[in-house]
Amino acid sequence: MRTQRPLVTVEERLAAAADLLDGEVTDAGGLWSRATVWILRLTVEQALDELWWQVAPDLARCSMRAQLLALAPYTGARLADRVSALWANLSRAGHHQDFELAPTAAELRGWYTETTELVAALARTT
Repeated sequence: MRTQRPLVTVEERLAAAADLLDGEVTDAGGLWSRATVWILRLTVEQALDELWWQVAPDLARCSMRAQLLALAPYTGARLADRVSALWANLSRAGHHQDFELAPTAAELRGWYTETTELVAALARTT
């Protein structure tokens, strides 16, 4: 069983993503959009970890795909589907392909909003 909390909280990750979206982090240069995607994905994963440690600790050690497949009985199908779709979108966007454009600010803001909503819904599940 986990004995210590992560060094960064879900709320701190969301704040870091918001800072990137708002242009408050100037050191990220042209990587700010991908950095935002990865922070959002880590936020979703951390929220799932926190859920699993409360309701089914053994699932926290499974692959993310297995965790997403196991989510519906604990959260309901609709929330599980939304979390799975968001995680898949963030994963796809985070893996840079030379022929693809970086995510737009509008896409990032939509994923940020969705992440914020789903993280809160997962926290209410415990």
